[in-house]
Amino acid sequence: AAYLFTERGNDIVQDIVENRRVMLIGHTGSGKTSFIEQVAARADYGVLRANMNGQTTIGDFVGFWTVKGGETIWVDGVLPVAMREGYWLIIDELDFAEPSILAVLTAVLEPNGRLLLKERGNEIVEPHPSFRLFATANAAGAMSAYRHLYQGANLLNEAFLDRWRVYLFDYLSLEEETEVLLRTLPVLTRPLARTLAAIAADCRAAFAREDLASAFSTRRLIDWAELMLRTGDVERAAGPAIYAKVSADDAALIRSVIRHHVIFDA
Repeated sequence: AAYLFTERGNDIVQDIVENRRVMLIGHTGSGKTSFIEQVAARADYGVLRANMNGQTTIGDFVGFWTVKGGETIWVDGVLPVAMREGYWLIIDELDFAEPSILAVLTAVLEPNGRLLLKERGNEIVEPHPSFRLFATANAAGAMSAYRHLYQGANLLNEAFLDRWRVYLFDYLSLEEETEVLLRTLPVLTRPLARTLAAIAADCRAAFAREDLASAFSTRRLIDWAELMLRTGDVERAAGPAIYAKVSADDAALIRSVIRHHVIFDA
């Protein structure tokens, strides 16, 4: 209920209504996946997620034959399940997907595109009217300059990208993130919420300059604020919420950013 919809999502929502294939690109932790999930929740549609983590196979995605009780049966992968049942499918980190998965997607990306299951005797899967297809990526299109920050990311060519409506999804502004904190944790004062949002913004700027190796998600910021309210100690809360999740060098830099905004005892 505390999720903040901003103007950046207006065109995307219209694309969903029109059944466009939508890809959101941006740094990790910028809210790409959560935006789609929140829209689906309010529209009362089920969501399936497939994370292209380098271990997701074409069988996981499309389906495979297996033996059960002495009988050979077909098990649908996440794509045909979503298409048959009318779920919204989010393919996370598409730029890490195997080429075979990208090849299967090509036909499905066409308007009302169908899925050909060659392994099942060329069965054709028709998309349910409610089926929607989304993808997220960290280092595609306008984000290609940051590919070195996401080791293992593949180059998505223009012909493939042209089959999607691609949106650059940046982090929330300082004002927007202040509002998110106040909605999520109403006991926060506005000045404190703004200070915490400013710290996150400075850390993200350092990440963009490559001074930091890790990004600073809104999820991490909220976790830090929650723990801060419980402990009453900025530095103590930063330990498990921030410092323990990053390298020693990153922790030292983030600590200096926090010190710039907040005075606390060492």
